[in-house]
Amino acid sequence: MDLRVALIGYGTGGAVFHAPLISSVPGMHLAAVVTGDPERREAVAERYPDARVLDHADRLWEVSGAYDLVVVAAPNRYHVALARTR
Repeated sequence: MDLRVALIGYGTGGAVFHAPLISSVPGMHLAAVVTGDPERREAVAERYPDARVLDHADRLWEVSGAYDLVVVAAPNRYHVALARTR
């Protein structure tokens, strides 16, 4: 069974490094991507049609059992707050 990975942040780090890496590693599945930017949400939906696309990290926790791992690729200043959310 694949690890279901949620990715918070789809800027340069998320789009260029984290999402492609997660989706290419055997045993991992990019299950969700969080980004507040509407254009980036469209890009995620186009590139990763099987991933759930969310506009806010709080939405991840509504269905937290749906993910095995969360990768925080948001700007560094948000890492602690996002990590402490759950």
